[in-house]
Amino acid sequence: MTTDTPSSSRALAGTELGDALSACARGSLAGLEALAIHSVPSMVTIGRQFMASDRDIEDVVHDTLVLAWHNVWRFDASLTTPGHWLMSVFGSRLGSQLRAPHIESGALTPSGRLLDVDRINLPPPQLPLEPLSGERLWDMAQQLPGAEIDDGLKSRLYCAFELLSATAAMPLTPDGEHADPSLFDPILAPRMQLSRFAFRAKAAFNRHLGMRLETAALALWRHQAPGSRRIEATGLPRRAIENRYADALDVNVDPRALLRQVNYPRSFPDRRLRHRIGGQLLWHGDWDLPLTHALSSRRMHFIADIWEHRRDPAHSASFHQLAERLARGKPVASHSEGMLLDRPERILAYLKRYLLYMESMACFGFDEGLGKDRLGAAVDRHGGLIKINKGLHRMAMAQVLGVPSIQVRVRGIHRQWWQQTADGAQGEQALERVLAALPNCRPSPPPA
Repeated sequence: MTTDTPSSSRALAGTELGDALSACARGSLAGLEALAIHSVPSMVTIGRQFMASDRDIEDVVHDTLVLAWHNVWRFDASLTTPGHWLMSVFGSRLGSQLRAPHIESGALTPSGRLLDVDRINLPPPQLPLEPLSGERLWDMAQQLPGAEIDDGLKSRLYCAFELLSATAAMPLTPDGEHADPSLFDPILAPRMQLSRFAFRAKAAFNRHLGMRLETAALALWRHQAPGSRRIEATGLPRRAIENRYADALDVNVDPRALLRQVNYPRSFPDRRLRHRIGGQLLWHGDWDLPLTHALSSRRMHFIADIWEHRRDPAHSASFHQLAERLARGKPVASHSEGMLLDRPERILAYLKRYLLYMESMACFGFDEGLGKDRLGAAVDRHGGLIKINKGLHRMAMAQVLGVPSIQVRVRGIHRQWWQQTADGAQGEQALERVLAALPNCRPSPPPA
């Protein structure tokens, strides 16, 4: 890239972008470098029409290329052109930067907020800006000469490409993804391998024995065979029901309306029950009364804080909290991900990874297929939806960004609402009535 940067007089060529995107889709980093060679000069020129700070421009250009690399599989040549697609990614990231607050160094977010008590204020929804549409920015790229690229931006992009290249050599997490090379520490590799082994062993047990037993139990209950009452009394096998009925358990909701959240230690004080409840579809008792407000949760505080400080996450309260742990000799570590935040640059990389997830969501929308688990919800005794502990970070991101609609999977139903909805029916007929009623469930009204 240092020697092949296009001259300032050369227009952005759609054919070359198309070839570069095709190479990226094949996993070729040479394709990403070609994409940078043919697009960065124009992106810098356009960035200068909207922003005066070179750092802001570098941030936007860098993130645009990384977002394009991770999401190139979304590009469909039958729906749009390579130039319009790339410029739509650039426009989304540019719009985010333009709307980011200017927070002076030292002006930290108040750190005295109480988790589960103080509620954050959600920012305006991150809606697309028409002047920054892919089509308009592409037209600008055709009219304006490309800028000369300084050595600072070249060096930063080179480092980004090196990290992406190193990812393939990283060990695998329990979910089968490569560890993040910017966060990985070799000292955690043995425990990481152990976590992956335990995860795979548990998955194999559930697949070959656990699921078979649950499927058999579900069949007995559906046909009201002997023992069906006991199966229902123990809560019904959720995983077998989800495996059989899948999409029938999904409900579309406005994430900003889903504000009641299960507090597991309060709702299920018995740790044994707390451990078992995830395998049951029917939940009994008063678990839906001691709830918390989603806007006061730890994850919401974290996501809202780093998004507010996205221009410089080092100014966020989250960065300083993690840095304080590091100063006390207790850095955050994740054995399953091989992550150790034992230096300030790793803390920044950790926060920026979450910000990149949010930029991707702002650009491409919420993708239910991404993430370890589907977003989960439970139905309370009144038929209202309550958030549970599946996908809490992604839910907080969707709420902060103002995503208009998401899909949640019902993983728990209050026995009282089940009985009212089944209206005396048993077995498969009862389940059909409940599944037919789920699309009408709405988020439970938030607590006062």
